[in-house]
Amino acid sequence: MTMLTTFVLGLLMQQPSPDSLYLNYCYSKARANYPFAEVIELQHQITELSTRIAHTAYYPRVEVNGRASYQSEVTEFGIPGAGSPPAVSKDQYEASLNIRQNIYSGGTVGIRKKLEQMKGRQAVQSAQVELHKIRSQIDQLYFGILLSKRQAENVQLVGESVRERLGNVRVKVENGVLLPSQQRILEAELIKVSQDSADIQSNIRAGYSMLSQIIGETIETGTPLILPQIPQKLERFNARRPEMEVFDTQRNVLGHQKELAATKKRPNISAFAKASYGRPGLNFLNDDFHDYYMIGLNVKWDFLNFLNADDEQQRIRIQQQQVDEHKRAFSVQLDVALNNIQERIYAIKENIKRDKEIIALRDKIVKESASQLENGAITATEYLTELNRFNQARLSLSTNKLKLVQTQIEYLTTLGADTDEASFSYK
Repeated sequence: MTMLTTFVLGLLMQQPSPDSLYLNYCYSKARANYPFAEVIELQHQITELSTRIAHTAYYPRVEVNGRASYQSEVTEFGIPGAGSPPAVSKDQYEASLNIRQNIYSGGTVGIRKKLEQMKGRQAVQSAQVELHKIRSQIDQLYFGILLSKRQAENVQLVGESVRERLGNVRVKVENGVLLPSQQRILEAELIKVSQDSADIQSNIRAGYSMLSQIIGETIETGTPLILPQIPQKLERFNARRPEMEVFDTQRNVLGHQKELAATKKRPNISAFAKASYGRPGLNFLNDDFHDYYMIGLNVKWDFLNFLNADDEQQRIRIQQQQVDEHKRAFSVQLDVALNNIQERIYAIKENIKRDKEIIALRDKIVKESASQLENGAITATEYLTELNRFNQARLSLSTNKLKLVQTQIEYLTTLGADTDEASFSYK
């Protein structure tokens, strides 16, 4: 089977049919419809605009200036025995076009572009962290609904057992073999079963409603939720928590800031041109309106920035070390959490084995108790006690099987494993 065929089959397997819902489908719908998904798209637009603005530093800066002024006195020349040049006007005017082109800035423009891109990536990864939290909420709701449905099935079985026994006891009471109180005890238990069923159905409806809100799609209350089957070897999956990407992008942002700080040691060289019209011009003795211009090079070297550049780079290096320590602490916490989940998985598997043994014993006890109740050897209360113990054991097995899958999913979610990589199957 080719990789393409496997991929297509995987997609088909993960797409829900109209009358069922899959966990992977909930993940994908939440990623597409939850508000944080829109935040990511908006951040991409912000990053593109910020990078474009930073790129404009390569272009020449063009300014149009105008000035009009009046001054109380001007420079006058008086030469004894010779004529005086014409006086400069006290009202002066200038309109100018200024152009400045950067020639060398130590690579600051390219670094600023990379910095904006990395800041955008950091913001996107921060949003991914929030989306990952939504995945945990989906897990809780999805398996909460499944657990409530298992409880509803168990309550239904209890009700059927009580009704069956009630019919037999009613006949015994009518024949005077058993006291009416035994019948009333079973009838009261049947009412309690109805109450429990109503509470569970309410929880199921609430779960469907909340899950619908998170994935942005209406889910009918009766829609079956398909239980995923997890690969046995969970340890083969790699950690892909978005927090790790956040730490990496934080370090990269600081790295670009450190490069930017290094450019402060270098001079800035630019060319400029100024074309003007007005009076007086560069020749202040010419008082007529006329055009004039100036071109040249400009060199700027800030020695205070030069002296502070090393300290600034050292400060950023310390900040990078802080990020590394935060990342290391997060990795330790993640390992602790994963080990804890693995221990819980092992404990649940052991409980499933014991549940099966208990159910086999409880089943025999209930059958014996039913026979004793119909023969008047025990009361209805004693029978219900044994029946409830049997049903509790049966519910415990069903719940533990469900919790095993839920805990395995929790392991993958905590690990940050890609759900497509996990290749869930469903039953």
